[in-house]
Amino acid sequence: MTASGDDHRASGTAAGPAATRLALRGDGSARTILDGAWWPRSRDPVAELADLLAALDARQWPITRIMLNSGAWDDHPRRVGFAGRTVRVGWFATLDANLVIATTSSERRIDLLVISPDASSSWADTAMSMACNGAGSLTATAILAAVSTRAAAAAPSQRRTTGTRESGGSGINGHRPEIRLWTPPARS
Repeated sequence: MTASGDDHRASGTAAGPAATRLALRGDGSARTILDGAWWPRSRDPVAELADLLAALDARQWPITRIMLNSGAWDDHPRRVGFAGRTVRVGWFATLDANLVIATTSSERRIDLLVISPDASSSWADTAMSMACNGAGSLTATAILAAVSTRAAAAAPSQRRTTGTRESGGSGINGHRPEIRLWTPPARS
């Protein structure tokens, strides 16, 4: 993938929809707040958006516009070239950092929970499951808060079971449980 400097265009090809950590609700026509969840591998939109676009294209949802929170990503390209078309990218400081909104060529809106690239697999799996299988009235922030609460409640019993302490060690299966909402990285 490459990005040219002056017009903030980015173009690229994706590794393929199978590589994308994306979960979608089974019934795309249901009226819900979220249509699924996306777990990018980094905060680099040029690298991550091509994979997301490929996965949504495979679902027959050709995306023409994407909206993201400007504080949650490292770079801010205004356009991404993908599959012979240009996808416009809008950056909004007021948009929930845990949300991506995509619009298809037929004006269908797709709202996805965005899970921090730093999240553990078990934490992300729980959040993705809640976004896809939970109540359709849950917001991105509500899901992440619920997952954090569950992880915090499970953490003491995990420490007792594995013999780890507050001050160190690892949790279940050698992984320390991560409990965090995705907040934009601090800008200096």
